[in-house]
Amino acid sequence: MKKLLTLLLLTFVVVGCGDKNAIDANYVEGVNYRALATPIVTSGEQVEVMEFFWYGCPHCESFEKPLHQWQKTMAADVRLVQSPAIWNDLMKLHAKVFFIVQNMPAGDKAHAALFQEVMGLREIRDIKLQTQKMAEFLQRFGLSQTDFERQLASAEINQQLAQAIKLMSQSEIDGTPSIVVNGRYLVLNQSAKSFEQVLDITRFLVEKEKGRLAAN
Repeated sequence: MKKLLTLLLLTFVVVGCGDKNAIDANYVEGVNYRALATPIVTSGEQVEVMEFFWYGCPHCESFEKPLHQWQKTMAADVRLVQSPAIWNDLMKLHAKVFFIVQNMPAGDKAHAALFQEVMGLREIRDIKLQTQKMAEFLQRFGLSQTDFERQLASAEINQQLAQAIKLMSQSEIDGTPSIVVNGRYLVLNQSAKSFEQVLDITRFLVEKEKGRLAAN
């Protein structure tokens, strides 16, 4: 299995991002970020910030709060998209659960709770058993087992899964959480000293992209 955990330290101190006290630096390509060999085509006129994550990654869970706090500071021409990382069949299941949750009335609460749920199931390698555990978990948020099974096998969810796998291939990531800005730049987590700085590199790249788009 490929490396699933980011090189970010567990002891990172997370502070508010996007305010006047945020780090103001000129970050360097090849050190703080890398340009993708082949840019990913993005949709819409907004600059897209895509986070690749996995419910079984404790660093991803820790990154959730600062990421969404930072999202609240985004300008109208910037949007955050979360995409599940997928390296094996169990992660395919977790990705499909993510897409199912997006359509649920209690989706935000279910999404937040899924990190602890999936991390608690990491020793269970049997896909059928994990699938049943996922069904039981989502029942607590109002989704019946029948609806869960129907959606899990649906063409819509499988299409979303195929798209997520394609994005994974194009993104060149090897760990989670990872951020790609507007399909062009991958933030290099190992260069950052905190979650704050990861997001500040992201902000820098967003502004870089805005400048490029304005010049075209």
